[in-house]
Amino acid sequence: MRFTQFEKLDRPLALETLGSRALENLQTTLDTMKFARSNRWGYRISSTLFPLFNLQKAKVGMRDLPNAALIEEKFREIRRFTAKSAPTQFRLSFHPDHFNVLCSANPGVVERTINELGHHSWLMDQLADHSQSYWYPLNIHMSRSTGDPEVIASEFIKNYNRLDHGVKSRLVLENEDKGIWTPDRLYNMIHKETGIPITYDNLHHRCNPGEWSTSEAFERCYETWQFHGCCPLFHFSEGGANNNPRAHVDYATSTPQQFREQYDTSVTRNQSIDWDIEIKQKDYAIDHILEMEQKAATMV
Repeated sequence: MRFTQFEKLDRPLALETLGSRALENLQTTLDTMKFARSNRWGYRISSTLFPLFNLQKAKVGMRDLPNAALIEEKFREIRRFTAKSAPTQFRLSFHPDHFNVLCSANPGVVERTINELGHHSWLMDQLADHSQSYWYPLNIHMSRSTGDPEVIASEFIKNYNRLDHGVKSRLVLENEDKGIWTPDRLYNMIHKETGIPITYDNLHHRCNPGEWSTSEAFERCYETWQFHGCCPLFHFSEGGANNNPRAHVDYATSTPQQFREQYDTSVTRNQSIDWDIEIKQKDYAIDHILEMEQKAATMV
């Protein structure tokens, strides 16, 4: 629900509509969680379950919704479901959009980002007990490549230190497909200073490798999670849609297993790694990858 729609309605009706949509979003989230868990997958949760909650001019929070009690009960139902599985069995994550820039040169963007990350942290608290850890990652990009990397890193760390524990305990950074934020820079300028784990994205590294080889970047990013005693959640994708090397394809032609056979090191070999599959056809694409892996196994 956009603010332009919201403000056209009388406020009581607008809040009723907003609350109804939020409750429906939570039910859809629970249904999708059940589907994902039945397939032994994790689930990246939508960032738009509660429209307008972080838009200052909307002035909307949980207490304003007329069905807040029903929403709280739905949260409890979801927590009862997620409590049945450890994060090693069913992993939840968030990936807020690229407008969240903690190192932005615009102070207003930084403030909005801090509020947005706080909202995501609150939401994960409502969806899963004991979730303030990197097992439940909140994945963002640096999303700023104009300027001196040292200055940008310093501003990121300054603003990172303003975040509350719930956000810090989950926040992870992803290497980018263009610009300056390659695995080596994230590792040397951010991870070493803060301990933040790095989400290795194989496609982004192919497009924008920086100073490290694929195996070295894969290993170093793995170590940033191992440092916290946590299994990494990495991103797997392929590019080439519409002749754009960065655009995700509908279906993969390779698998995470094949990637690891080629690029595992003595540090990562036989170690557990979770993969977030960023292929356009989503669950159909995952099934396709599993079919390719099963076929490869029968040919050995």
